[in-house]
Amino acid sequence: MKKLKFKLQLFAGGVLTYNPKKVIVIFGAHQITGFSEDSIISIEPHGEGMQKYVGADGEVARSIDPDETFTITVPLASTSKSNTYLSALYNRDRHTGTTMLPILIKDLSGDTLFHAEQAWVQNFPEGGRGRVVEEQEWTIDTGQVTNPILGGNN
Repeated sequence: MKKLKFKLQLFAGGVLTYNPKKVIVIFGAHQITGFSEDSIISIEPHGEGMQKYVGADGEVARSIDPDETFTITVPLASTSKSNTYLSALYNRDRHTGTTMLPILIKDLSGDTLFHAEQAWVQNFPEGGRGRVVEEQEWTIDTGQVTNPILGGNN
């Protein structure tokens, strides 16, 4: 019987893999868990980034928008224990105005990395209960963020 031999080759342009279980969100000292069925997180910049200006004579200029703040949306299943954590942060901040914590978002199967030293729960989400598990969509605002990376995967 003849043995078949296989040679493992790594090459550029191979198949890349994304694993949603390897996306972590750490807010303060708590790792957020219990994400919704289809979405883990969205990150939206507030600023305009690089703005282009074109004069009547065609001269082009640009300006750098100094607003480097973001809004992060975290949809959680209504069963998630992180709802309790985020509720407590929101309530404490409403009473004391002192609950700004660091937030870290990292894809361990890729290059995405987002970090803000100051972040806070923007508002209490709409909520409800029904026959099935529902979603609570939490909105978190940040202070200035430098060098966010929306990267690819390995």
